[in-house]
Amino acid sequence: MAKEYSIVVCGSSAVGKSRLVNALCGRQVASISSSLSSHTDKIEKYVLKRNDASANNAASSVQYSITIYDTPGIESWTEQHVRSYFSNIMKESQPVCMIYCASPGSFARLDHLQWVVNTCIESNIFCALVCTNKYCGGRDKRNQVLKDFDSLLTRYRSMTRDENNIKYYGDVALCTAVNSIVYEDRDFNARKEVEGINELIFGILTSLKDDKIAGWVYTVADNESFWSSMQEQIIKFFQLAQPVVKKFFDEHGKEIATGLIPIILAVLKRKL
Repeated sequence: MAKEYSIVVCGSSAVGKSRLVNALCGRQVASISSSLSSHTDKIEKYVLKRNDASANNAASSVQYSITIYDTPGIESWTEQHVRSYFSNIMKESQPVCMIYCASPGSFARLDHLQWVVNTCIESNIFCALVCTNKYCGGRDKRNQVLKDFDSLLTRYRSMTRDENNIKYYGDVALCTAVNSIVYEDRDFNARKEVEGINELIFGILTSLKDDKIAGWVYTVADNESFWSSMQEQIIKFFQLAQPVVKKFFDEHGKEIATGLIPIILAVLKRKL
């Protein structure tokens, strides 16, 4: 049996969409990409294949297929283009979430972004609006991006909480700022490490519902940094037994996800 999911990554060119995808997945995925054509735009398509880590035998195994759509800039899109694009993706698989990227100082049409967000919310697709390359462009420009995100999302839901530099808007959206790769400014002798990725992964994970959680878990299965650093938060959120999880960590070493994913999916199945 096979289950298919998709994740949509939107934003202008040169805002770090591909870098964010690689940071979320915990490895380079561009090498396994293929291209699609949508109208006059080129869409990158990354496909991840996963076998069900919770299956006891081959007969009961489920193969998960996660397709990540890396879209071109949406500046020239029309509302009809946006809705047609998402409709086509929804026909192929069940979208887990939409991730929109904007870097400080990048050009973004809020009316076009509103079409995307509105289409997603109407279709029950979770939205994550992310200010990428957060240290490039300065604090004021970064804050303006986040202010624009907040202004847009509050049209749909009031902000319900602000945790770990992530703002949540009910069960429909979140916004945050991240640094996907090491940032260096030699003129000012400044260096900033990767920041906010693990928190973003966890924020999306805890916001999703039902079987979409499985799609997201398998998307980030290779991200050792996430599974290691966010262990306590994962245990608490999924109400997992500390001794059981510790045993998996001890037995699997770096292959942390191999141990945790079956437990998470087992909890998920009990809730469905």
